[in-house]
Amino acid sequence: MADREQAKTKLRQAIAANLPDGTYDDAGYAAVNAAIAELLPFNPTPRPIDEQGFVAAPWRSLYAAFGTRHTAGKPIKHISSLKLQSFSKFPDVPISVQQIEQEIRVEDRHYNNVSAITTPDGSMAGTIIVWGDYDLKPEAPQRYDVKFYAVELRPPEGISDAAFRAAYGLPEDAPLRIEMKPPRLHSDIVYCDDDMRINFGGMGGVYVLERLHTPGKSVSFA
Repeated sequence: MADREQAKTKLRQAIAANLPDGTYDDAGYAAVNAAIAELLPFNPTPRPIDEQGFVAAPWRSLYAAFGTRHTAGKPIKHISSLKLQSFSKFPDVPISVQQIEQEIRVEDRHYNNVSAITTPDGSMAGTIIVWGDYDLKPEAPQRYDVKFYAVELRPPEGISDAAFRAAYGLPEDAPLRIEMKPPRLHSDIVYCDDDMRINFGGMGGVYVLERLHTPGKSVSFA
């Protein structure tokens, strides 16, 4: 236990040593990757398939080395667009990504990505939910096979859909939820304990997340 906590502390310190803009130089990336490698042997959940209830929770990203080309090298907080965040289902409207969370729930096998966003000038907040579900196979006990099937834009509480669309420059009749059939993806949960999770994404991403004790934004948690 002491060795595990020491390795976790080293990983948190490496993550905190980012550049002022939230990115990492080569040495910083190397330090994070080395700290992850040091922690993995202490994984208390080697078979997430057998402990789905433990893995299930709202999780907030502490570190994300995105594997996709359009987000490679970008920090969690970055300028993006509705198009890039929605598998091209929403228009190419600029946004500022503020926070990235993920909500996994055993009931209905939810695997939802939840991003807090604002307009580039910060005047209007919002939430993008990429709705997904997961499957597990005995031969790959760490792998969550994920199918994302819908994207949704949610205005803040108290803001009308019309005012929200106007702030983001969307047409008056633009849908705020769109069903989709993107390629299936997968993510390997290579570490999970009471307050930290590490995923290796199928497109080369590396993610470190912290467990939240909140109701969730896309689905509720008991």
